Amino acid sequence: MLGFFAELGFIFPQFPYIAHSRGWSHEDMERNVEIVRASKELAEGAAMLTKRCLDLAGHLITRDEAPASIERGGRKARAIQT
Repeated sequence: MLGFFAELGFIFPQFPYIAHSRGWSHEDMERNVEIVRASKELAEGAAMLTKRCLDLAGHLITRDEAPASIERGGRKARAIQT
């Protein structure tokens, strides 16, 4: 999804992922959900990601660097020639 939205022009903060894995041998979702809910490290990671998002948003708003128009890319961007 990140790649898709990046292609649309969305901007993401540094380190836009937080993740958890117990490995391939522990694919029991009931236990995984319980561990994720109780994880202080994942909660801290989510809080830090939120802070990075807000910092980036504040920076972009302050600088007011939004483009006035967006260039279309790829072959669909070209006008049809007759």
